Amino acid sequence: MIMKKGEMKKQAHIESMKHYILENGLTKASLRNLAKASGTSDRMLLHYFQDKEDLMTEVLQAITQDLIDLLKANQTEPLPLNVLVPHLGKMLKEPAVKPYLRLWLELMAEASKKEEPYYSAARKIAASFKAFYREVLLVQKEESKEKMDALALVMVEGLVLMDALDFDEDINLALQALSK
Repeated sequence: MIMKKGEMKKQAHIESMKHYILENGLTKASLRNLAKASGTSDRMLLHYFQDKEDLMTEVLQAITQDLIDLLKANQTEPLPLNVLVPHLGKMLKEPAVKPYLRLWLELMAEASKKEEPYYSAARKIAASFKAFYREVLLVQKEESKEKMDALALVMVEGLVLMDALDFDEDINLALQALSK
């Protein structure tokens, strides 16, 4: 599919803003800073989006897709929960994944206040993660796919939180218990 020039510029701006936000976090993601990172003015940047909420939602969704693509790159077939969660637990330690996790934790802190655009964006991202688990989780016939996807989501998010607090010993014990 051929993209129009305006769409190509919008995608280039999204790329620049993704890198800026991953490096600097949400607190420094003012419209002026994002425009500067994109090599344009804040007015011109808003030309491509309805408003700042729309801009942030699109950029955060693009960052999420990058993380999901990164997680998928190391997995070729669906895995059972007791293999998938430890596999993803190892990936949380990868330097390439760390900036995404820091941003996700920052976004979750903002979203917990139920303020927009962060609340809606975080919910969409969590739904994207659940859809990712639906793709990569191997479920036995007697298990409920919906329940197992939800369990994977909650378990991995718990790992992300505990990893941020350096609870490595507890993480390892939990993963050992899951592997049995």
